[in-house]
Amino acid sequence: PCKEPVYMNLPGRYKLPPGKALKCKKLLYGLKQSAFGWHEMISGWLLEHGFENLDTDGVTFKKETTKLDGTVSKILLTIHVDDAIVATNDDEYYQKFMDELGTSFELSASGKLTWFLGCKVEQDLVKGTVRMSQEKYCNDVLKRFKMSDANAVHTPCEANQHLQASDSPSMEHRDPNVVRDYQQAVGSCMFLTVFTRGDCAFAVNQCARFMANPGPTHIAAIRRVLRYLAGTRSLGLTFTRTSGAHANQLYATADADHAGADDRRSVSGWAVLLNGAMVSWASKRQPVTAISSTESEFYSVSLCGLDCVYLRRMMDMMGYKQIAATAIAQDNNACIFLVKGSGMYNRARHIDTRVYRIRELATGATPEVKLFKIAGTEQPSDLFTKGLPRPAFEKYRAILMGEVPMTPNKKE
Repeated sequence: PCKEPVYMNLPGRYKLPPGKALKCKKLLYGLKQSAFGWHEMISGWLLEHGFENLDTDGVTFKKETTKLDGTVSKILLTIHVDDAIVATNDDEYYQKFMDELGTSFELSASGKLTWFLGCKVEQDLVKGTVRMSQEKYCNDVLKRFKMSDANAVHTPCEANQHLQASDSPSMEHRDPNVVRDYQQAVGSCMFLTVFTRGDCAFAVNQCARFMANPGPTHIAAIRRVLRYLAGTRSLGLTFTRTSGAHANQLYATADADHAGADDRRSVSGWAVLLNGAMVSWASKRQPVTAISSTESEFYSVSLCGLDCVYLRRMMDMMGYKQIAATAIAQDNNACIFLVKGSGMYNRARHIDTRVYRIRELATGATPEVKLFKIAGTEQPSDLFTKGLPRPAFEKYRAILMGEVPMTPNKKE
């Protein structure tokens, strides 16, 4: 029911008498309050039935019960509006939950997970792999922008490309139709980059900076992203079952491109990997102007460390305890020394105090992250910070997308 008064008119050609309106007794689809009301109802039901909320957003829930024989039956549930994914180790326990849920809500069970929010999920229980891809969505986007038959390219942007604001036209020459088409194209690509196609993150991030007034080079850049997608439609993330000490253990990589843009701002890039492929990644323009490569790397590592802490806690609450500090690959020795607190204070006193959180995480009584040195030519996160030549781009993409393994246990 509505907790506050909401009034509406009759839809379509039906009209109410002057001065009259309908008062809603229940929340309707399309109201601003509807999403919150639905989430409040479904999350409340789950909590009442023994589920535990694993994140502050109220999206992921867990319920487990210990049987008489000592085994633990577990259900993990994640929700997006009225779609949900359920993972369980006990089919009988799962069916009991579905029966209970069905008494309160109309629902349909789709069986084994094959599609979710437009993403194709392929599970091979024999090989122990799960693959996520968005080929259908890529085809729809390419068809929408008439790029289905475009000549494919091997990288989403040119090597060392940095788009500039000076290429934007003056406001009096700004074409609203061009701006609308550009915004739609960038928005369509953004959905890919945050779901399964992190390999396009840097290129799309660059284009997104000029949504209000794109110029010819910006339009050419987003068209190149679409041409890249045309040649890599079926590309996706592949997660592989692991065993031993590294089973279900997180590891990460972080990098930065110092002062590469025209305004001398650096770009941070990082990825957190699990079972062979990345589960969280980012390509972001830094909010301050770093005066050295060490400082720009320090900002990037700090943000990556905070991401690792969140994911570590999520994994622990789901029952996959992280047995050691999460390893973060870093190619800058000075940054590693700075995180460990090994001097260099005179050259780091100006750095924002908030990024020093990474030092606490790496040097506390029970460290949650640790940095290890990796060669600059072996740094996968380079893909998120700048345009790369084809050989380097494809090498790093294969590591991040789960096509080839990345070994996290390097020497510190």
